[in-house]
Amino acid sequence: MRKAVDAIAKRVDKQFAEEDATDPATAALIQTVWKEVTAELKRETARAQELIGRSYADSNLGLEFGPGDVEAAFKRAK
Repeated sequence: MRKAVDAIAKRVDKQFAEEDATDPATAALIQTVWKEVTAELKRETARAQELIGRSYADSNLGLEFGPGDVEAAFKRAK
């Protein structure tokens, strides 16, 4: 998951590299992008956990990370 978050961080940085990061509007936009990307990955993680739980209920399989771990990884990547 850390690699995925790092890749997303690079893409966001690349997308806004030409923008003036000190501009309040750009900073707000970058913050909004991070918030939305974090929320989407948390939703996808919860969805994957739910699907695995339904599909493999008897085997106790699951993801090694959860939505909280996703949020923590994004906070470290900022």
